[in-house]
Amino acid sequence: MSRLPLVLLVAAACSKSADKVSSPPPPASGGQDVIAVPQPGQGPGMGRAPEPPAGAAKDDDRFKLRPEEGKLAIEVPADAKAGSESVAKITVTPGTGYHVNTEYPVKLTLTSPTGVTLAKAEYLAGGHDKGKGDADVFDEKQLAIAVKLTPAASGSYTINGNFKFAVCDKDQCLAKKETIAIAVAAK
Repeated sequence: MSRLPLVLLVAAACSKSADKVSSPPPPASGGQDVIAVPQPGQGPGMGRAPEPPAGAAKDDDRFKLRPEEGKLAIEVPADAKAGSESVAKITVTPGTGYHVNTEYPVKLTLTSPTGVTLAKAEYLAGGHDKGKGDADVFDEKQLAIAVKLTPAASGSYTINGNFKFAVCDKDQCLAKKETIAIAVAAK
């Protein structure tokens, strides 16, 4: 007997099951269905930290770096001059008992205001290969990215962006998503 009809029958049954699973059942009358959902910071701390949910609010404190977890510093160029390239530096230094997760896909995305040219709008590092990528320093003790920028004219500018990275302690890895603002005063 041929196995092809059996395989098709099983595949069709799985397809029908998947359809049923994808739409939640109606709640039971007189009560609510309760499903245990792991909270951020729970579960095994091995490997990559989970990504912040796509719909997470920009100001969601669960994804902000807490003082005990480390420090995020933005060093603005003190001597920015119109028409000349300057460098701002963004650094993450983990707190005691924490380290930078080099397996996490680090991503810094910047938006250039009118009047400022950025050498790059997106900086990447990390991932499964733990590659240094665009980072100047990328190890468990520090993450540092140099942002090259050129103001067209004198004045004050703010370069905004989002910075995704992760820090870990001995038990878990914590994904972070910080809003970045680099204030530049060009002469």
